[in-house]
Amino acid sequence: MLKNLNLSICLVDDDVLCLNLYRQFLKQLGYSNIELFDNGHDCLESLSKTHPDVIFLDYNMEGLNGMEVLKRIKEFDKNIVVLFISGQEDIQLAINTMKHGAVDYLIKSSLSTDKLREVMERVENLVPEGAAAAKPKKSFFKKMFS
Repeated sequence: MLKNLNLSICLVDDDVLCLNLYRQFLKQLGYSNIELFDNGHDCLESLSKTHPDVIFLDYNMEGLNGMEVLKRIKEFDKNIVVLFISGQEDIQLAINTMKHGAVDYLIKSSLSTDKLREVMERVENLVPEGAAAAKPKKSFFKKMFS
């Protein structure tokens, strides 16, 4: 059962349809603190401002690929939980991402609200207790205009 719906979550994918689908899945589960990025560079630029608990990251993106973004996220804060969502069904790629600190590698075609619920139940156990609560909350106006 999901218990920490205040987690700060970033979704990073250059496919806008995927971004909106993942956001919908997370909202259906009760999460609302969700930031969307259509490239890895913008996500990295925002880390000090958003300081997310969890980042869902696409592997194949223009500019910086997911592996490069993962390495920089882990340099910024090794405690950020990073999960890959990729269309590539490549076991070696999945192993390589986990060697560099990702906690899971999900295949886009298999993702559903139920699958995401299972993943988030595991993720909630990885995020330090009170991590989301310790972060400043966005004001109503910032939520509306960001």
